Amino acid sequence: MSLRLATRIVLPLVLLAGSACGGDGDKEAATTTTTAPTTTSTAPTTTTALLTKDQIVLSADGVGAIKFGNNSANTIRRFMDALGEPEKNTPLPAGTACGATRRLHWANFQVLVNEVTSASGAGKPGFAGWFLGPPTAAPLDFKTEKGITVGSTVAELKVAYGDGLTVAGRGEEGPGFTIVAPGGIMLGLLTADTDAGKVKDIQAGNYCGHA
Repeated sequence: MSLRLATRIVLPLVLLAGSACGGDGDKEAATTTTTAPTTTSTAPTTTTALLTKDQIVLSADGVGAIKFGNNSANTIRRFMDALGEPEKNTPLPAGTACGATRRLHWANFQVLVNEVTSASGAGKPGFAGWFLGPPTAAPLDFKTEKGITVGSTVAELKVAYGDGLTVAGRGEEGPGFTIVAPGGIMLGLLTADTDAGKVKDIQAGNYCGHA
């Protein structure tokens, strides 16, 4: 959504005519002219810096400077700037429960966006969610702002997030964790709920399951 800034500039111009010098019959005259106020509207120009691979930091409210809700086309373009063409660019069925219409894959990293149309169903438009899964042949080892990634231990999670971390021994897919952080939550699965257990995957925002 663009913002509009209106700047009102008032430029009164006063022209004073000097009095004429002459004999007894001469008269002094003064002429005053005032311009009408002029209003000028300007719209700020928005520029978006290129995203680089090194700037990708996983967080509860997005990825680095790209926050959830960011325009879908802009989100896709910026991730492609950083990571190149996705290995998969998959439209999701209309009305998908996770509120996304497209999933993009780069190795073990996924980005979901919601390109809201009349057929896409409900959901917040724009950047909807991210997922970092188990390593592939050429894995991406993106980390959270506190250094957590796939393969980090439960002990490292505890040090990084303290009271913001909850570890659960049982779940539909086994042991898992939840991190409550500014802007939202991150969660994922673990190999075990002990300190030696390791992060299997991590995600934030909307997610539509493995693909």
